[in-house]
Amino acid sequence: MVYRFKVWFENFDEVIRWIDIKPSCNFKEFHDAIQDSIGFDKKELASFYISDSRWKRLFEIMLEDMTDGGGNSEDSLPVVTMVQARLRDYVNDPHQRFVYVSDYLANWTLLCELVSIEEPKTTVAYPLMHKSEGKAPRQREDSKFKMLDDNEFDVLAAKILASKGIKNDLTEEFNQFGIDEEDETDGEVRDEDSDDDSFPSFGKESEDTDY
Repeated sequence: MVYRFKVWFENFDEVIRWIDIKPSCNFKEFHDAIQDSIGFDKKELASFYISDSRWKRLFEIMLEDMTDGGGNSEDSLPVVTMVQARLRDYVNDPHQRFVYVSDYLANWTLLCELVSIEEPKTTVAYPLMHKSEGKAPRQREDSKFKMLDDNEFDVLAAKILASKGIKNDLTEEFNQFGIDEEDETDGEVRDEDSDDDSFPSFGKESEDTDY
Protein backbone atom coordinates (compact mmCIF):
# COMPACT_ATOMS: atom_id res chain seq x y z
CA MET A 1 0.00 0.00 0.00
CA VAL A 2 0.95 3.65 -0.46
CA TYR A 3 -0.19 6.61 1.62
CA ARG A 4 -1.29 9.67 -0.30
CA PHE A 5 -0.91 12.85 1.75
CA LYS A 6 -2.28 16.25 0.85
CA VAL A 7 0.25 18.86 2.00
CA TRP A 8 -0.37 22.62 2.00
CA PHE A 9 0.97 25.79 3.57
CA GLU A 10 -1.01 27.00 6.56
CA ASN A 11 -0.80 30.62 5.34
CA PHE A 12 -0.86 29.88 1.58
CA ASP A 13 -3.64 27.35 1.20
CA GLU A 14 -3.62 27.71 -2.58
CA VAL A 15 -0.18 26.02 -2.63
CA ILE A 16 -0.85 22.28 -2.43
CA ARG A 17 1.20 19.15 -2.97
CA TRP A 18 0.06 15.54 -3.01
CA ILE A 19 2.79 13.17 -1.93
CA ASP A 20 2.74 9.38 -2.23
CA ILE A 21 4.85 7.56 0.33
CA LYS A 22 5.10 3.98 1.58
CA PRO A 23 4.19 3.14 5.19
CA SER A 24 7.69 1.72 5.67
CA CYS A 25 9.30 5.09 4.90
CA ASN A 26 10.51 7.18 7.80
CA PHE A 27 9.68 10.80 8.51
CA LYS A 28 13.08 11.95 7.25
CA GLU A 29 12.09 10.67 3.81
CA PHE A 30 8.75 12.45 4.15
CA HIS A 31 10.60 15.64 5.16
CA ASP A 32 12.88 15.41 2.12
CA ALA A 33 9.91 14.80 -0.20
CA ILE A 34 8.08 17.86 1.14
CA GLN A 35 11.17 20.07 0.87
CA ASP A 36 11.80 18.94 -2.71
CA SER A 37 8.17 19.49 -3.67
CA ILE A 38 8.19 23.14 -2.53
CA GLY A 39 11.71 23.96 -3.69
CA PHE A 40 13.33 24.39 -0.27
CA ASP A 41 17.00 23.52 0.25
CA LYS A 42 16.75 21.15 3.28
CA LYS A 43 19.35 23.18 5.22
CA GLU A 44 17.06 24.22 8.08
CA LEU A 45 15.82 22.29 11.09
CA ALA A 46 12.29 20.93 11.00
CA SER A 47 9.75 18.94 13.00
CA PHE A 48 6.61 16.92 12.44
CA TYR A 49 3.86 17.02 15.04
CA ILE A 50 1.30 14.26 15.40
CA SER A 51 -1.99 16.11 15.60
CA ASP A 52 -5.66 15.51 16.21
CA SER A 53 -8.57 16.31 13.90
CA ARG A 54 -8.36 20.01 14.92
CA TRP A 55 -4.65 20.27 14.17
CA LYS A 56 -3.70 20.38 17.84
CA ARG A 57 -0.06 19.37 18.19
CA LEU A 58 0.28 16.32 20.40
CA PHE A 59 3.74 14.84 19.91
CA GLU A 60 6.89 16.08 18.18
CA ILE A 61 9.18 14.17 15.84
CA MET A 62 12.40 16.15 15.32
CA LEU A 63 14.81 16.23 12.43
CA GLU A 64 17.64 16.23 14.97
CA ASP A 65 17.73 15.69 18.71
CA MET A 66 17.97 19.24 20.07
CA THR A 67 17.63 18.35 23.75
CA ASP A 68 20.49 18.88 26.18
CA GLY A 69 20.39 15.31 27.45
CA GLY A 70 18.48 16.25 30.58
CA GLY A 71 15.06 15.23 29.34
CA ASN A 72 14.97 11.80 30.95
CA SER A 73 12.71 12.63 33.88
CA GLU A 74 9.52 10.67 34.47
CA ASP A 75 7.36 13.58 33.25
CA SER A 76 9.25 14.20 29.99
CA LEU A 77 8.24 12.67 26.68
CA PRO A 78 10.75 10.51 24.83
CA VAL A 79 12.76 12.21 22.09
CA VAL A 80 12.04 10.77 18.65
CA THR A 81 13.91 11.78 15.51
CA MET A 82 12.67 11.50 11.95
CA VAL A 83 15.06 8.72 10.99
CA GLN A 84 13.80 6.65 13.92
CA ALA A 85 10.09 7.04 13.20
CA ARG A 86 8.27 5.18 10.44
CA LEU A 87 4.98 6.46 9.12
CA ARG A 88 3.09 3.22 9.70
CA ASP A 89 3.69 3.52 13.46
CA TYR A 90 2.03 6.95 13.61
CA VAL A 91 -0.86 6.59 11.19
CA ASN A 92 -3.79 5.57 13.38
CA ASP A 93 -6.64 7.24 11.53
CA PRO A 94 -7.98 7.05 7.94
CA HIS A 95 -7.46 10.83 7.82
CA GLN A 96 -4.34 11.04 9.94
CA ARG A 97 -2.99 14.57 10.28
CA PHE A 98 0.50 15.91 10.87
CA VAL A 99 1.72 19.49 11.28
CA TYR A 100 5.09 20.07 9.63
CA VAL A 101 7.26 23.06 10.62
CA SER A 102 10.42 23.99 8.72
CA ASP A 103 12.96 26.63 9.78
CA TYR A 104 12.06 27.61 13.33
CA LEU A 105 12.87 31.30 12.69
CA ALA A 106 10.79 31.65 9.53
CA ASN A 107 8.28 29.17 11.00
CA TRP A 108 7.09 27.75 7.69
CA THR A 109 4.09 25.63 8.66
CA LEU A 110 2.50 23.03 6.43
CA LEU A 111 -0.49 20.82 7.14
CA CYS A 112 -0.39 17.17 6.08
CA GLU A 113 -3.50 15.01 5.82
CA LEU A 114 -3.85 11.42 4.69
CA VAL A 115 -6.45 11.52 1.91
CA SER A 116 -6.28 8.03 0.41
CA ILE A 117 -4.46 4.73 0.29
CA GLU A 118 -3.26 3.67 -3.15
CA GLU A 119 -1.84 0.56 -4.71
CA PRO A 120 1.92 0.79 -5.25
CA LYS A 121 3.37 0.88 -8.75
CA THR A 122 6.32 -1.40 -9.32
CA THR A 123 7.98 1.03 -11.73
CA VAL A 124 7.91 3.95 -9.32
CA ALA A 125 10.35 4.93 -6.58
CA TYR A 126 8.71 6.25 -3.41
CA PRO A 127 8.21 8.81 -2.00
CA LEU A 128 7.11 10.93 -4.96
CA MET A 129 5.04 14.02 -5.69
CA HIS A 130 1.78 12.84 -7.27
CA LYS A 131 0.33 16.28 -8.01
CA SER A 132 1.15 19.96 -7.53
CA GLU A 133 -0.93 23.14 -7.39
CA GLY A 134 0.29 26.69 -6.85
CA LYS A 135 3.74 28.25 -6.66
CA ALA A 136 5.49 27.91 -3.31
CA PRO A 137 6.71 31.11 -1.59
CA ARG A 138 10.40 31.96 -1.44
CA GLN A 139 12.17 30.10 1.31
CA ARG A 140 14.03 33.13 2.63
CA GLU A 141 12.88 36.73 2.69
CA ASP A 142 16.44 38.02 2.18
CA SER A 143 16.43 36.47 -1.30
CA LYS A 144 14.20 39.39 -2.31
CA PHE A 145 17.00 41.87 -1.71
CA LYS A 146 20.02 42.51 -3.92
CA MET A 147 23.39 42.19 -2.22
CA LEU A 148 25.67 45.21 -2.73
CA ASP A 149 29.26 44.81 -3.84
CA ASP A 150 32.01 46.89 -2.17
CA ASN A 151 31.85 49.80 -4.64
CA GLU A 152 28.04 50.03 -4.48
CA PHE A 153 28.19 49.96 -0.68
CA ASP A 154 30.79 52.78 -0.63
CA VAL A 155 28.67 54.94 -2.94
CA LEU A 156 25.60 54.37 -0.80
CA ALA A 157 27.53 55.14 2.40
CA ALA A 158 28.94 58.34 0.85
CA LYS A 159 25.47 59.52 -0.13
CA ILE A 160 24.16 58.93 3.38
CA LEU A 161 27.10 60.73 5.01
CA ALA A 162 26.90 63.65 2.55
CA SER A 163 23.19 64.04 3.19
CA LYS A 164 24.01 64.50 6.88
CA GLY A 165 26.77 67.06 6.16
CA ILE A 166 29.53 64.73 7.36
CA LYS A 167 32.94 64.98 5.65
CA ASN A 168 35.25 62.01 5.45
CA ASP A 169 37.35 60.13 2.89
CA LEU A 170 34.29 58.54 1.34
CA THR A 171 32.48 61.81 0.69
CA GLU A 172 35.66 63.46 -0.69
CA GLU A 173 36.32 60.52 -2.99
CA PHE A 174 32.78 60.40 -4.34
CA ASN A 175 32.33 64.13 -4.82
CA GLN A 176 33.35 63.44 -8.43
CA PHE A 177 29.98 61.69 -8.82
CA GLY A 178 28.06 64.84 -7.84
CA ILE A 179 27.82 63.91 -4.15
CA ASP A 180 28.69 66.99 -2.10
CA GLU A 181 27.51 68.13 1.27
CA GLU A 182 26.68 71.60 -0.11
CA ASP A 183 24.31 69.96 -2.62
CA GLU A 184 22.21 68.64 0.22
CA THR A 185 21.82 71.98 2.09
CA ASP A 186 19.15 74.64 1.62
CA GLY A 187 20.24 76.23 -1.67
CA GLU A 188 23.91 76.78 -0.81
CA VAL A 189 26.03 77.50 -3.90
CA ARG A 190 29.50 76.18 -4.64
CA ASP A 191 32.51 78.52 -4.73
CA GLU A 192 32.42 80.67 -7.87
CA ASP A 193 36.07 79.97 -8.66
CA SER A 194 35.34 76.28 -9.28
CA ASP A 195 36.27 75.54 -12.92
CA ASP A 196 35.26 71.88 -12.94
CA ASP A 197 32.39 71.73 -15.46
CA SER A 198 32.46 67.99 -16.00
CA PHE A 199 30.02 67.43 -13.12
CA PRO A 200 27.42 70.22 -12.78
CA SER A 201 26.27 71.59 -9.46
CA PHE A 202 22.70 70.40 -9.14
CA GLY A 203 21.96 72.97 -6.45
CA LYS A 204 23.16 75.82 -8.69
CA GLU A 205 21.19 74.61 -11.69
CA SER A 206 18.01 74.58 -9.64
CA GLU A 207 18.56 78.27 -8.80
CA ASP A 208 19.26 79.35 -12.40
CA THR A 209 16.40 77.43 -14.01
CA ASP A 210 12.87 78.79 -14.04
CA TYR A 211 10.41 75.88 -13.81
